[in-house]
Amino acid sequence: MNTLPRVLDVLDLAWAFGLIAISIGLLQWHRVGIGGQLALAAARSILQLLVMGFGLQVICQLNNPLVTGGGICVMAIATTIATSNRIGDRVKSLLPIVGGAIFTGLIVAVGYTILVVIKPTSWDQPQYLLACAGICLGYLLNNTAVAGERLISEIDRHTAEIETHLSLGATPAQSIASYRQTAIKSALLPTIDTLMVAGLVTIPGFLTGELLANVQPVNAAGYQIVMLFMVMASNTIAAIFVTRGIANRYFNQSAQLQPLD
Repeated sequence: MNTLPRVLDVLDLAWAFGLIAISIGLLQWHRVGIGGQLALAAARSILQLLVMGFGLQVICQLNNPLVTGGGICVMAIATTIATSNRIGDRVKSLLPIVGGAIFTGLIVAVGYTILVVIKPTSWDQPQYLLACAGICLGYLLNNTAVAGERLISEIDRHTAEIETHLSLGATPAQSIASYRQTAIKSALLPTIDTLMVAGLVTIPGFLTGELLANVQPVNAAGYQIVMLFMVMASNTIAAIFVTRGIANRYFNQSAQLQPLD
């Protein structure tokens, strides 16, 4: 399998948009009412992905660690902002909490993967760093948002129980431990489910890309295993850090529960 994949031109992409047209037509026929949103989302995805493609091509050609790191930082900051917006604005200074969780999970998981597992000839090769960081960030957005949203919901629903635990001598960490565990579990279960069905029900995205690039299937499967484990590690770290940071905002210096509003 050493044949290079065919390069897609503008006409090919135009024909691909026919799939969106089919979806829009079916939605309009059944009067679902989101055809316009789908068209806008498709147009945005085309623009964003083409811009990203040209940007990544420039970064790979420059092959400069500072440029590569800068590109990853921009992606991570965008992920942080999007995640914070999803969680909401009730938590004060939420952006640093989310950013710290995402950057920690990203650096640890990608750093371990590059330095210990993949071990390229040079650790700063952009094709490895960008691919690993991009995959992690795609999962981190949803994972971190779910962890934060679920923790806020759990604490708000069980305020009386938490105050009871505090009155009986429990520390803030002890009083919300079960709710924090629930939030972390809710965030990580989708990733665990992905691990459970990978290669059985679905062909994961990274493996699909490798196959389209005519990489040997067994080698592609090996890289997919590494990517899934990397995502699991980054998601776990981020979920733990973001729930800890948000939980701390619920208590004052006297270890008393305080409303976020």
